[in-house]
Amino acid sequence: MDIKFNSSDGPSVGIEIECQLVDEADLSLVGKSEEIISGVFEGVTLSGGEFSIEELQSSLKHELLTSCVEINTKKSNTIAEAGEDLRKKFSIVIKEARKNNTRIALAGTHPFSKWKDQEVTRNPRYKRLLDELQMVATRFNIFGLHVHVGVKSGEGCIYVLNRLLQYMPHFLALSSNSPFWNDRDSGLKSYRTKVFETLPIAGLPFYFESWADFARLVKNYLQTKTIETTRELWWDLRPHPDFGTIEVRICDAPSTINEILAIASLVQALVVKFEKEFEAGIRFERPHSFIVRENKWRAARYGLEGEFINEKGEENVPVKKIIGELLEDLAPVATSLETSSYLDKIKDILVSSSGASRQRSIFNETSEKKEIVRKLADILEAEVNAVEGDG
Repeated sequence: MDIKFNSSDGPSVGIEIECQLVDEADLSLVGKSEEIISGVFEGVTLSGGEFSIEELQSSLKHELLTSCVEINTKKSNTIAEAGEDLRKKFSIVIKEARKNNTRIALAGTHPFSKWKDQEVTRNPRYKRLLDELQMVATRFNIFGLHVHVGVKSGEGCIYVLNRLLQYMPHFLALSSNSPFWNDRDSGLKSYRTKVFETLPIAGLPFYFESWADFARLVKNYLQTKTIETTRELWWDLRPHPDFGTIEVRICDAPSTINEILAIASLVQALVVKFEKEFEAGIRFERPHSFIVRENKWRAARYGLEGEFINEKGEENVPVKKIIGELLEDLAPVATSLETSSYLDKIKDILVSSSGASRQRSIFNETSEKKEIVRKLADILEAEVNAVEGDG
């Protein structure tokens, strides 16, 4: 079986964000995905709307647990286009959720809802995964951000993957937004990361020599029934052959659409930079795997307040300094992509710190984890409503 990479023209962008469904009254996770998604589809069927039913069917997805809805953008040519699409879909989902006494919040974990209280979505694939993974699957009330960027070839995709690998801790530190788990402070900035790593094929991917090297591994996984489909390559970073993209999957769900777009713009800028270097035949030295793996732990533990080991493995450098220097390096790429304003928002995250720190600040001020959820839902609704008001 050949694994073909479907080429993408230009650095297209696709964003997938997993959203928490929380009860309007007590702010706990609530299993309303079926009611909300079917309600959106019914509304479009009855009265029409900006999106067709087909577009929404590909954009609103059930996840493993019924307390989550995934919102996907269309394949977009620019970050601005993806952002407009995402905001409109959030508006639709938020309004339908309100009809079901439910609100939408964004974070990597819910501060106090227990995993054992969640319901699994009725779906043959999820039933199979539950049978296979047992308690590992039932603990999966976590919420992430995935960013796809189009690349032209499979060989280019593998080159970009190898180059991007060392930046996975950077994305995790920027997006870290899951300090609480099962009604306890985990002590980490991203506890979601540790839950995700319990999956059998998860965490950081391998370095690959070529597209053939990657395809050979996937074939072996399939032949040995290690996986049923390439969708079960749950790595932090992976090629997506069907879409013709490289997909960054390590991020916690950020709290705002602006932060989502900022992180997506950083992913796109790095992919564009590395694809050009692939086409120019530029060779590079891979940092040792111990550096990337240690930096990932530090990102999960300390977020933006920590230090990373530098590329040579010789010294520790503040994370904010490393990311600030990266932004300076990518400035010409952002200019060419017309995404400088989005990339500048990364600087705002460096100043205000990550969502995890903000969650802890709310709890320290109020001593109520419910206030964290309320604030997250309020911020998202205000952001969406402000854009609608501008329109």
